[in-house]
Amino acid sequence: MTVRAVPSFRSLRKLGRSLLFAAAALVGCAAPSFADDALTQIERLAELERLEKAELWNDALQLAENIYETSPTDDATRRLLRGKFDVLRQRVEPNRDPAKAGVWKVRAFVVRSLDFTWQEGNVKRRAQYVYDDEEIERIRRGMAGFAQFVEKFSDGWLRIEWTLEVVEKTATEMANVDGRYWAGPVGILPLLPEIPVNSTDTIMAFVKTGGTAPADVQNDAIPLLLFGGAIGEWSPVTRGATYISFNWGTGAASSEPDGEPMLHEWLHSLQWALEDRQGYPRNLGGNPDGGRFIGEERAPEAADPCYRRDPAKEKSWIGLYEHILRCHNTRNMLREAASRDKKVKIQND
Repeated sequence: MTVRAVPSFRSLRKLGRSLLFAAAALVGCAAPSFADDALTQIERLAELERLEKAELWNDALQLAENIYETSPTDDATRRLLRGKFDVLRQRVEPNRDPAKAGVWKVRAFVVRSLDFTWQEGNVKRRAQYVYDDEEIERIRRGMAGFAQFVEKFSDGWLRIEWTLEVVEKTATEMANVDGRYWAGPVGILPLLPEIPVNSTDTIMAFVKTGGTAPADVQNDAIPLLLFGGAIGEWSPVTRGATYISFNWGTGAASSEPDGEPMLHEWLHSLQWALEDRQGYPRNLGGNPDGGRFIGEERAPEAADPCYRRDPAKEKSWIGLYEHILRCHNTRNMLREAASRDKKVKIQND
């Protein structure tokens, strides 16, 4: 459903949840009886309706978010609350104070060249590619666009603090999964500058595996596992950070605005951090692979429960990603999200 996955890395179950989610979140609490929980939730939802009728928008949004974050809820109640977020966040002023926003740190690296050989049966294959300056500039624009999307769609409650470095080295190793390849962290991280543990939230690597090549080079086509992939923190390899790689050109299709592919893969990192760092329930924050078109049928576990894309009006999936940040994640979830060693929830002012 997206151009970056061949298929999505997170759907490759044979690789094991231990790789995609490096730690299991143990979410537990001392709760009253089920009947008391149900009564409390009914009362809180009634109070939410009262606040909306009184046009106390910020109070209503705060209560809706609190129910969503902290209460045992069924799918129907979650859909109800997401609908509330969609309306109420348009009526509440966004955060304009950077000091109150969460910060997600990204270190992005462009590995200048690739010289990769692999075996197909008895035949040895080879591919060589080099990023040119125009492609690197497109990546830089993409990183800036990605940061702008996050700040806009989070209503200013989460900022991306990013750097981009060009690594003048050649990648020669790619991870092999049943004869298909991707630029995994084991082969790529040794090429990068030293990254101290827990100093960044995401390491993002760009490795060119197709497109234009030097004129004197005849390349074989690399059988790619994926175009873009994200994994959770993989200790000790990823140094406390999540890892994202883009395994083609600038990581963008012609129909996508600058930054959309980065946003898609980063949303996997965000979901992982909220679940396995901050301890929120599974699937609360939304999955960027869950998009579907109007009228398209998908298994419930593979589809976003609310969003439908209208192909006549939308040329990409950016609307889904905005929906995830605005309606699947509360303001508090967004500002406390981190893969770095930050596990204490930020309290509301």
